[in-house]
Amino acid sequence: MVSWSALGRSFGINLLKNNPRKPFIVQNVNFSTNKALFGDHGHKTMPLQPSRWQYIKFKDMFHFYAMVGLIPVGLIIFYANVFIGPAQLTPIPPGYEPKYWEYHRHPITRFIAQYEYEKFMHFIDEEQQKVKLRQLEKDILAKMQERQDYQAYYYRPMVNKYLRIEKKVAEEMRDRLGDDYKD
Repeated sequence: MVSWSALGRSFGINLLKNNPRKPFIVQNVNFSTNKALFGDHGHKTMPLQPSRWQYIKFKDMFHFYAMVGLIPVGLIIFYANVFIGPAQLTPIPPGYEPKYWEYHRHPITRFIAQYEYEKFMHFIDEEQQKVKLRQLEKDILAKMQERQDYQAYYYRPMVNKYLRIEKKVAEEMRDRLGDDYKD
């Protein structure tokens, strides 16, 4: 498709060359193809005309990407319609439970229904895994706070050996004095 633009440009230039008798004016510039071109380095004027580069580039890219997308999709649709075709209703064999996507008639619709469901189930599974991890993290933080002997964001650094000894002494004192001891 890219070559069509070049052919159109060269075809338009050839139209100008084939009519040597008639000069024409574009934006106050006089064009004439009947003048002989000389090899001297005299003053030559460059014709003023708006650039068509953006239009040509857009057209080339549009044709390219349209063909990149349309040809494969067209071939897939053609293959699905001609070689696979629509589903036929048949009796269900005993003991077989059809999948939900097998109820669609067209093969492309069946394919989309099957894999959209799979993507949704993957999303749900990922969310469940995140919920489990959050719950596990919450349980671990609760245990760390309950025992108060492991490092966490609320932990003040100290040696755990001495903390355990101090807790043991405090428990022994509570056992000796009782819970309702007052100063």
